[in-house]
Order: sequence, then structure tokens, then C-alpha cells
Amino acid sequence: FLEKADEAHTVLQMRSALRKTGALGANERPKAVPLTHYLLFKYEVDWHKLVNAPQGDNSKEIAEAQAKLEAVQQAFDESTKADAEAAAALREALSRENAAKESEAQAVARENAAKASEAEAVARENEAKEAEAPFKAAQAEVDAALAEVQAQEDAYNSKTEQLKKQSEEGGVVTRNKAKVQLDAHLAEDPLPLRKAKITLEAAKKKADKARAPFQAATDKAVAAREQAEADRKEASAAREQAEADR
Repeated sequence: FLEKADEAHTVLQMRSALRKTGALGANERPKAVPLTHYLLFKYEVDWHKLVNAPQGDNSKEIAEAQAKLEAVQQAFDESTKADAEAAAALREALSRENAAKESEAQAVARENAAKASEAEAVARENEAKEAEAPFKAAQAEVDAALAEVQAQEDAYNSKTEQLKKQSEEGGVVTRNKAKVQLDAHLAEDPLPLRKAKITLEAAKKKADKARAPFQAATDKAVAAREQAEADRKEASAAREQAEADR
């Protein structure tokens, strides 16, 4: 090719010329070279200029391509950001869900514990009432008997006052009749009635004393059951709220 163009060179001359253009390195010794290397030394062109030279007037296409590249890059960046935000939102949602589940589980456990406590309190209340029952029944019998005796005593005293009043008011006949009735009424022996009253009052005190510790235990058991019931209702409400939150 070089001989036909009257530009024959020795191998050393060709390599030296190529090294001057920068197409060959100091230690490179090729036996064949590309056509572009020949054009570099023939026209004494810097290889940097050759490599970076535009291939025709395509600046418009390059600008459009660059704009598209930037648009794609922007879309990619936005997509990456949205993906990161979605991943963060998912992690947060999962975290809230797990926390809600844990809260619900704790609420269920507290509710079950409250139900067990309530059941135990009800059992203790029933036991206390059962233990108190005989003493309560005995006390009720004493109270009824004492009330009956009191009623009889009140009736006796009331009749006494009525006859006294009739013996002091009205006509002579009426007063005399009332006096006779009053004497007969007062002649009745009130001692058995008074004795029965005293005996019943003593029995009432004894019954009250015997029942007292059992009644106290019942009252305590009732209070404990009421508190357990309130705790169970509160735990149930907390469990329902935890279910709603989840």
C-alpha cells in the first residue's frame, strides 16, 4: 500500500513515526498496523483529537439522547427513592402489626388471668356463704323470735296505756269498766314475757358473736369477687381494644 503511494518506509521508520503520534507505545513492535495509525502519522494528527472527534454533525441527536438519559436517570432515582420509602413504610407497618399482636396477646393473657381470679373469688365467696349459712339461719330465727316477743310486749304496754286513759276519761260507767279491765290486765304476770325477751336478747348477742367472723369472711370474699369482676371487665375491654387496633 505504501509502495503504491510512493511512501515506502522501513519497519523502523514506520514504528518511529507511529510512536511520534502516540499510536504506539515505546515497547510496542507490531508487524501490522491499522489504517488509522497510518493516517495519523501521514497527516500528523494527534490521536487524542482523532478519538474524541465527533462523527458528523449529530449534536442534536446527542442532546436528545443525553436528555433521555437524564430523564431515565431521574425516573430511576425517583423509583429507587419510592422503593426505599415503600420498604420503610412496610417495615413500620409490620412493626406496628407485631406490636399490636403482642399487645393483643398480653391483653388476652390478662383477661384469662382476670377470669381465673374472678372464678376463684366466686368460689371463695360461695364457700364463705356456705360456712356462714348455719349461723345466719340461727341468727334469723333468734331475730324473728325476739321481734315476736317485742311485738307482744309492745301490745301489752299499749293496752295498759289505753286502759289507763279510758279509766280517767269519759263517764263514770266507762271509767269504772276501764278500771276493772286495767286491774285484770295488770294482774297478768308479765314475767314470762320479760324473761323470754331477756333470754332472746342474750341468744341474739351470742348468735351475732358466733356469726361475726363468718360474716366478715363473707364480706371480704364478696369484696374480692366484686374487684375481680371489675378487673375482668377492664381486661376484656382492653382485649377488645387491642383487637380493634390490630
